[in-house]
Amino acid sequence: MPGSGKSSFINSMSMAVTGTWHEIAHYSQSDSSVTKCLERYIMFDENCHEVHEPHPIPDYNNNIIFWDCAGFPDATEEAYSTIVYLTLDGRIPSGTNIIDCMDQTPDELRSKFRSRVDHQMTFDRVVFILSADKVVPNNLVEAIKSGAQQGHDVPIMVVVTKEDKCPNRLHLQKRIEEALAAFKLTGNQVRFKITSLYCEELTPWPDRNDYRVMKPNADIDKNLLTIWMSLTDPNIKAKPAPPPPTPQPQPKSSCVLS
Repeated sequence: MPGSGKSSFINSMSMAVTGTWHEIAHYSQSDSSVTKCLERYIMFDENCHEVHEPHPIPDYNNNIIFWDCAGFPDATEEAYSTIVYLTLDGRIPSGTNIIDCMDQTPDELRSKFRSRVDHQMTFDRVVFILSADKVVPNNLVEAIKSGAQQGHDVPIMVVVTKEDKCPNRLHLQKRIEEALAAFKLTGNQVRFKITSLYCEELTPWPDRNDYRVMKPNADIDKNLLTIWMSLTDPNIKAKPAPPPPTPQPQPKSSCVLS
C-alpha cells in the first residue's frame, strides 16, 4: 500500500550490500507515497560506489533489477490485478503513470497496453511490502495474488517492513500471523521476512552536513542480507511468460461470378 516502504526497501537493500547510502529509488518520509510510476532500477551499477572505491560486488553484470511501483489502495479491484498481470507480461513500459491507470477498466487497460513492449522482459519475483504498523490489506492481497498467477505464476515474497514502528511485540506477532494467513505462507521462512528499513528517524548519520546521510546498522543489514539470499535463490522459479501468438495466415478470398 502507499507508504509501506517499497522505495525505501530498494534503497535499504543497496545500503546493506554496498555499505553506502544511495537514493536509487525516490522515496517519501511521510505516509503518502511519492511514487506514481512504474520505475526500473538496475541495482549495483557503477553509481553504487565512489569513484576511488572498488565495486562492492566484483564481476557484477548488472543482472539484478528492481521495479518500483506506485502503491495500491486496499481493494479487490480487477484493474489492480490487470495492471500486475500486464506488467509481468512485459506490456507496461518503465515510466508509466500507474496512478492514472487505476481508474481504467480491465478492458481499457488491455487495449491500451495490447502490444508487448519487451519480449525479453521476465519477472522472477513479486515482493509484497507490508508495514508492520498497519492492518494487513486482505483485499489488496487477493488482487495482487490473482494478477501474479495469471499466465505466469510468479512467486510472491512478503516482506514486513518498519518493524521498529511496532514496538509492542504482541501487536507485531498479530500482524505476522495475519500476513502469513493472508498469503498462505505459514511455515514458509524463505518467502516471508521481517525487517526495519534505513530511514532518517532510525539510522541518521550524526553529522547532518555529511554526504553519507545514513549510518550503517548491523541488525538491519543482517535482516536485509537474509532477504537478499532468498530473493536470489535459484530454486524459487517463475513460469516463463507465454510466447506471443503467431499470426495465422488468412485464406485467400475467391470471387465467383455465376
